[in-house]
Amino acid sequence: MQIRKKYDKLADVNVKHAIIAAVCCLLAACGDRQSSAEKFAAEGILVLGNNSEPQSQDPHKATAVADGKIISTLLEGLVRPSPHADGEVLPGAATRWEHNEAADIWTFHLNPTAVWSDGHPVTAHDFVYAYQRLLHPQFAGKYAEMLYPLKKAEEYNKGECSWEEVGVSALDEHTLRLTLNGPTPHLPRLLLHFTWFPIPAHRVEASGGMLDRRSLWAQAQNWVGNGAYVIDRHHFNDYLSVIPNPRYTRAGELKNKGIRFLPIVNGYTETRMYLGGKLHISNNVPPEMLAYARSTSPNDYCQDPYYCTIFYRLNTSRPPLTDLRVRRALHLAIDRAALVEKVVRGAGSPTSTFTPPGAGYAATAPDEPATQAEREELARKLLAEAGFKDGKGFPILELMTSSRDVQRIMAETIQAMWQKVLGIHIDIRSCEWTAYKAAQQNMEYDISSSSWSGDYLDPATFVELWRSGGGNNCTGWGSPDCDAHLAAARNCGQADERRDHLRKAEEIMLRAQPILPLYHSERTYLRSSRHISGWQPRLLDNFPLDAVEVHP
Repeated sequence: MQIRKKYDKLADVNVKHAIIAAVCCLLAACGDRQSSAEKFAAEGILVLGNNSEPQSQDPHKATAVADGKIISTLLEGLVRPSPHADGEVLPGAATRWEHNEAADIWTFHLNPTAVWSDGHPVTAHDFVYAYQRLLHPQFAGKYAEMLYPLKKAEEYNKGECSWEEVGVSALDEHTLRLTLNGPTPHLPRLLLHFTWFPIPAHRVEASGGMLDRRSLWAQAQNWVGNGAYVIDRHHFNDYLSVIPNPRYTRAGELKNKGIRFLPIVNGYTETRMYLGGKLHISNNVPPEMLAYARSTSPNDYCQDPYYCTIFYRLNTSRPPLTDLRVRRALHLAIDRAALVEKVVRGAGSPTSTFTPPGAGYAATAPDEPATQAEREELARKLLAEAGFKDGKGFPILELMTSSRDVQRIMAETIQAMWQKVLGIHIDIRSCEWTAYKAAQQNMEYDISSSSWSGDYLDPATFVELWRSGGGNNCTGWGSPDCDAHLAAARNCGQADERRDHLRKAEEIMLRAQPILPLYHSERTYLRSSRHISGWQPRLLDNFPLDAVEVHP
């Protein structure tokens, strides 16, 4: 009963939020005959919510989804995403490519007429330069692991070999050869991620050189790119705008005249802005406003499948989280069905695994009792075995979340579950986004609210996260057995055998419990049916924005 009252109290608060939002929307709508979204639509400018202030437009320093959306409009990799289907790729900077029978040597032929936005030619050497920069051990790129499929890339990144041994070479100005550690028939899907994009070597060298992490080359006033757009303006915590790149090879195919990315962290604020005529596409509708948004704008409301998992990281280097029994107790005490029903409001599915289903892969769930009551009984038993019967003597740990309201409400709900089931108290610390990301990367936390969306449409983008010492692992956990299966998967040319190795690696991680999986997310957002056409949902939320048509 106690936990149910907690849910009902939260539900009452959520209804009040929705009512306030409705009033704000009505007031906003009465203030002006023509909304800003209508004005921008008349100019052909797409305006969308982008979750947070971008960390960087430099593809070697960026790590967030919000950064990736912007970078994908400014730079173009060897291939580009198709506007027609998930996983389909089209020629990008490369007009064609081929590979050997084993699919471990790929040759890409670049468009000889392609130039950077400042007129310099785009060459194979720009790709070689970009890959060396991200992998260079002195640069310390957080996403360097994305390039580990390249032969000797990991060894170079760890300072164990020379760059000349890495499987990247420019055969001539417009021919790039990539040699991989093993068969990689899915390489084109990996190349869609911004870590594989080129950077203008001439501009980076003129702005401090390859290893200068303080380089200003990627700022608005210095920007040079090869993508569909170039940076127009960047007003911190207000908006970043891009306009068409007249030197882009397919400039005549662009469907709009520019894009404005608005960094709106608060879901309530963003939904009010959309309903008040400030946006064409929102980033997300918070769970508390789903019903209201759906009833208010049924033609604009979208709920799409999303390659994303919501989970909690555990800092396994801090007692008592060093004890597997404690980690398992925390996992079993969470009622995921209630969490999805009462907090997420159906915009997801409860899970005890990590990788979402898709791309021909389904993770194996760990062995645990069938009912929630049985899981809670086992959780209490495990905590008692760890020396904390009924929660007595258990230290006060801290659960770190971002400042988003849904994260806070979810944390409060799980906090109540742990109190009721285990008799332990967990403090909640809400952080501004930049501070939150830094604390997680530096492992300055006990428990961290987390999410992971796929970088490419393949289970490896989830399972590889748990490589020992991985840049995005951030739990302190690692396993030689897990690493061995990950290595075997990377070197395996048979699809079924490769997926089996990934599945076994994930099973090892789940049994060790460095994380608490919560639910596989669905993407809920608002899109103007009046002003937007050509849009198609994507599992990776990577629809090419140059293909979106904005009209009055």
